[in-house]
Amino acid sequence: MPELYHWYRIIKAIVVKVVLLLMHLAIILFIAYRMAKKWNATSRRVYWAAFACRLAAGASLGLIYLYYYSANDTWNFFEESTKLSTFGRNDFVTYLKMMFDFGEDQSALSILPNHDLRSLFFVKVISVFALVSGDNYWIITAYFSLASFLTSWYLFRTIENNFPKASTSAGIAFLFFPSVVFWSSGIEKETLALCGIYYLSAVFIRLLKQRKIKWVEGLGILASVALVWNLKYYWAAVFFITVFTAIAVWILQQKKLWLSSRLLLTWIIVFIGAAVVASFSHPNFCFTTFLNVLVTNHDDFVRISDGKNLIHYYHLTATWQSVFINSPWAIVSGVLRPVVGEGQGMLGLVASVENGVLLLLLLTAIPSLRNKADGTNKIFLLAVLSYVLVLGVFLALSTPNLGSLSRYRIGFLPFLIFLIIYKNPLIQRLWPTRV
Repeated sequence: MPELYHWYRIIKAIVVKVVLLLMHLAIILFIAYRMAKKWNATSRRVYWAAFACRLAAGASLGLIYLYYYSANDTWNFFEESTKLSTFGRNDFVTYLKMMFDFGEDQSALSILPNHDLRSLFFVKVISVFALVSGDNYWIITAYFSLASFLTSWYLFRTIENNFPKASTSAGIAFLFFPSVVFWSSGIEKETLALCGIYYLSAVFIRLLKQRKIKWVEGLGILASVALVWNLKYYWAAVFFITVFTAIAVWILQQKKLWLSSRLLLTWIIVFIGAAVVASFSHPNFCFTTFLNVLVTNHDDFVRISDGKNLIHYYHLTATWQSVFINSPWAIVSGVLRPVVGEGQGMLGLVASVENGVLLLLLLTAIPSLRNKADGTNKIFLLAVLSYVLVLGVFLALSTPNLGSLSRYRIGFLPFLIFLIIYKNPLIQRLWPTRV
């Protein structure tokens, strides 16, 4: 009898997990269907294909890190979140207090080994899904993939409605580019941070195209700002500086307070001014510590990385002169490396092939760069270039490990991909009526 009871408990646990998984998948499918109806996309194959790709990518990331790589963040974050969710089931009141405590003193979270504030914030978010999913990694991943898909589709749809013949380029960049989809679909900080960036980007486009923002979308803005700032504050800083600059320059344009021939100069002055103001928003952005933090992060990666998997800079030091000297190599490496034959492991090989395609697209896009913008679109062009170049340089300098950089760069990569594909002569030959 004891043995029979033992097997009964095992079978019961399996049945409960399967039923829970099917129930949550049904909820996810229902949400996707309802949003498709709202966006008039129920019959669009690209919608469901992109949705399926996100779910598959999220599951693939979990499987790869479960069976292929030993050291990883995704399973560590999940395991920490289950400790918090277990605590929540035993003492829900204290759990709620911990969830809304974002101060420096978080002693109540002593049950967790990781005390980095950004990681704690992320673990808190995951723990909410762990509570409702019965601590099921795959259900949580599916919800994260759903959020990633919905925000990417919202941005895709916004671009499609506001830029002529941009459907194909936006679809490739934000819905189907392999590394972007892969690294933004699992239980990773980048997934939720990019959700915030996508949503804010869509709102920014609508604002400059003089579209009205509803109060519900205002709540989405607040949630997106909270996500990006708490998970990737350096993404947030560059993004907010860029958006502020774009809006300020657009206002100057409307009031005719600058000449078209001085657009670039106006942009640079406003951007630098916004950067100075932003330097007071976080201790690491202060000009006296920013470069020290950058070089310290660089040195930490160099210490723990294989030399063959590193970007090697010319005597990188905590001075602006050194940063300027190394910036060209940083942006080239951040965008185009690893090259074929340089990537290590399965993910490195895929990344190197993808970068080869990216190089081809970039070379074919350069001659038509001036044709991409006219009128207000010049501001969008400058915004994308500023965001990509600034974030790309500082990410590559602070994260010289090519493997880690392949993941971190998705903060700017889809925007660069859209820029080089939109009105690209090569893509226009392949899809003459859609780009």
